[in-house]
Formats: sequence, C-alpha cells, structure tokens
Amino acid sequence: MTELKEIVRAVRQRFTKPVAVAKLFGLKIEHDGGSYVLTVCPVRAEKTGSLSLYVRSGTVKAHCHGCEWSGDALALLGALNGTESRFVETLADACDLVGMASEADELRGGKPAPRRAPIRQPEPEPEREYPPAADVAMLWSACIPVTEDDQISEMLRDRGIIPGDVARDGLAAALHELTHRSSVPSWAKFKGRLPSSRAWTSTGHRLILPVFDHAGAMRSVRAWLVNGDVSLPKRVPPSGHRASALVLANTRAQRWLRGDSSPSSVVVVEGEPDFLARAGRFPLETIIGIGSGSWTEGFAARVPYGAAVALMTHLDPAGDRYAEAIAKSVADRAQVTRWTLEEWEAA
Repeated sequence: MTELKEIVRAVRQRFTKPVAVAKLFGLKIEHDGGSYVLTVCPVRAEKTGSLSLYVRSGTVKAHCHGCEWSGDALALLGALNGTESRFVETLADACDLVGMASEADELRGGKPAPRRAPIRQPEPEPEREYPPAADVAMLWSACIPVTEDDQISEMLRDRGIIPGDVARDGLAAALHELTHRSSVPSWAKFKGRLPSSRAWTSTGHRLILPVFDHAGAMRSVRAWLVNGDVSLPKRVPPSGHRASALVLANTRAQRWLRGDSSPSSVVVVEGEPDFLARAGRFPLETIIGIGSGSWTEGFAARVPYGAAVALMTHLDPAGDRYAEAIAKSVADRAQVTRWTLEEWEAA
C-alpha cells in the first residue's frame, strides 16, 4: 500500500487554489480577493462569512477570524463532512474529490465509499436580536475579576496580557465553572456542530468580554475558551442571537460612543487579544476592538470631525479589507493612518 504520508502530500499538492477548493467543497464564496477567498465558517453557525482560504507552503489553508479555527484543506473537509476525528476517512474523501480513486480504495480497504449528503455548509441559526439586556447584565454581574481566576490569569499572561489591567478597566471578566445555572442565560451556550447544546461553564468558554453598540450600550458578550475541548472554537457569541455591529471598547471609548466626550484620536484594533493587550496598556487612549461584521456607518458617524483615526489591523487580506472599509467610511471627517503594532508602540 502507498505510504500514508505520500498520499497526504499528493492530495495537498492538488489543493493549491482557494477559489477551486471553495467550489470543490461546495462553499459559497462571499468575497474573491484573488489570492484568498472569504466564506462561511463550517465549525460554527454564522451569517457573515469570516473564514479565509489562502495559500501557504504550497497548499490551501483556512482560518476563521471569528472563532480562530484553523487548518488546512483536509481539516476543512473533515469539518464539513463531520469526520474531523477520522483522518483516514477524511483523506479517502479528499482522494475521491481530486480523482485519486485507487488511493481512496486503498485507504478504505476495498470497502465502498460511505453515502454522504453533498458537501454543504451548515445552516446557521436564524439571526435574531441581541440577547435581552437584563440577561446580559445578569451574566456580567455573575462574573468575577479575571485576577481571581488562576486559569484565566495564566492564559492572559501567556498572550502578553496583564490580568490586572483587564480587571482594572473591566475589559473582561471570569465566569466560574460552578456559577449557578440560574445566573447563566439559556443563550450562554455553544451549539455549532455538537449534537446538543452545552453551557459555556461546561464547554470552558469562561472568559467573558462585553461588546457595545454605536451608542455605547453594552448589548452582548463574547466568550473565550479557557479550559475544555480544544477542538471547539476559541471564541463564541451568544447562541441564536445577533452578534454583528458590536465592538469591544475601553472606558474612554464607551464615553465617546455615549456622546460624553469628543476625542481627538480614536484607535481601532483588529482582534480580541490585541484589543485586550493594547487597551490594558494604554488606558488613556480611546480604543475599540473590531472583528468580522463589527464596523458600521453608525460607528463612523460617531468619529468627530478632524479627529485622527489609527487603524491597527492585521497585515493580511482580512485586515486589508477592514482597513479599507473603515478608511472609506470616515474619509470625509477624519485623518486615517494604518499602523503596525510595533510602529504604534514606538510612536
């Protein structure tokens, strides 16, 4: 029998074009950037596409900017087919797709290929309104400072984030594993591809970050995986509720969004980890954090005329897309500059 690693190498050599892989897997292409494709993540239910397909080391890779799931085309196929834990089965399916029939037959030991429904993305739950404000307040009040949770504090320090800074400014809080279920709303759960829903206290999504609308109201939360099944998404929104048009915001940014201040400069940071690190270290700056679907015209309209807007988005296709959209939306009122993390800290 052909060595497994040789089959893997041969399959990966056939997955070299993001558009071709997306079409082969039956993925809806939401944006074709040439060197990358944006589509809907198969690991979690979502309406706005946040999964990028791109080429690295000669083969297609995938990364979700919403839940941080990553993998190559084979891992993506496994997620779509539900065979993530059965690599040989996933590899055989891939061989079928790329015309390596004899290798697929070898991998299956001569057995016929299992019947499967056509590859398709999971249907997302219908997007509804934000979670009830009372539920959001209840969950937040049930949390404790991150400095009082050793696991969360260690995770933050490993990412270069100082727990004391996070606790000082209320940028995030900890949900204890033993928090009474009466304090955990029904939407504080992860469903995704699991056969049944499980509460965040059970899945380990216990680091809770508040998110705000363009009027500065806390409308929802985001939950980070702290301890639990590492195959689950690292970050999730409330199940079955709207998650778009919300941003992370430090204390000064919340005051700005509420209309209580008019800052001369606003810093926009892509990604939750970078937001926590920057907002914790620079509490006197007006800082918001964005992700897929966060920025809207409502936020653009809040930017004071003549203000300076510093964009700290990643130097990748998704970061370029965010930067372009934000710059365009405030072009008539603000001076926009794009910084790398190192440039901003040195300025």
